[in-house]
Amino acid sequence: MKKLWPIVLLFVAACKQKEYNADLLVKNAVVYTVDSAFTTANAFVVSGGKIISVGSADTLEEKYLAREVIDAGGKAIYPGFIDAHAHFYEYGLGLQQVPLKGLKSWAEVVDTVKAYADRNADGWIIGNGWDQNIWDGKKFPDKALLDESFPVRPVILHRVDGHAVIANQAALNIAGIKPGQKVTGGEIETINGKLTGVLIDNAVGIVTRKIPDPTEQLTQNALLSAQANCFAVGLTTVDDCGLPYSMVNTIAELQHKGALKMRLYVMLADRPENYEYLFKRGVFKTPGLDVRSFKVYADGALGSRGACLLKPYNDQKIGAAFY
Repeated sequence: MKKLWPIVLLFVAACKQKEYNADLLVKNAVVYTVDSAFTTANAFVVSGGKIISVGSADTLEEKYLAREVIDAGGKAIYPGFIDAHAHFYEYGLGLQQVPLKGLKSWAEVVDTVKAYADRNADGWIIGNGWDQNIWDGKKFPDKALLDESFPVRPVILHRVDGHAVIANQAALNIAGIKPGQKVTGGEIETINGKLTGVLIDNAVGIVTRKIPDPTEQLTQNALLSAQANCFAVGLTTVDDCGLPYSMVNTIAELQHKGALKMRLYVMLADRPENYEYLFKRGVFKTPGLDVRSFKVYADGALGSRGACLLKPYNDQKIGAAFY
């Protein structure tokens, strides 16, 4: 019996050595460490959702026994990308609304909105992404086709840069907008004394403030949809610029539940209630969320003709830059 003890001890030692001490080993890759020398490695090890070691596959395979091994086939692997100026939540909301980006004419935009309305029978119709610069003539649209298709239901469609919208008469009526009305830092476009439906910069808020707040479910869908698309292209942290303070707790709760894994640096919009919130409670910081600054708006955008110029826009006969 005594002669068997060495064999038993060797067996126990072998079993102990075979215990898993990592979750994942990725090898045969070009791993960009992004250190000061921009060195590369060909393997790394993950445990508990974190990279715990980077180096050569031979060395790491000797040191770690992973539950899963992935051969990257020589592909490049980078640390997660960070977007320093994004509108993460607004992007997610846009994914729940009418997609208008890339449409080649105003008629095509209206047809797309009508198709969306057939599938979604209630509430405001909100769209995103139209761009008159890719249409023949490059002229801003007029609301006449929207009024014809939607005489009662309010419609607001955001330009691709977020600095202008077109709204139908039903939406303008809800907001109380009249021809000749002026707004500081914005423009309510009229032609021959009639509203075209185009609103630029600060004029946009006159209508958007009348839109009911998104439901809790819609807000969650927006955040998670944006996350899925960002993760798919390697974005793991975003700076979301111009949120209301009410979104801070929503984001924090979703992160705490583990549903929202995107890391966010949030700038609050420059509104009194947001200043009061952050100045009163101070910096809000968790492992996945950092709130400590504001986005302040100083000017418009060229594409929506809201940026201040010394002379009027040469492709627009009506209106002029505003100050």
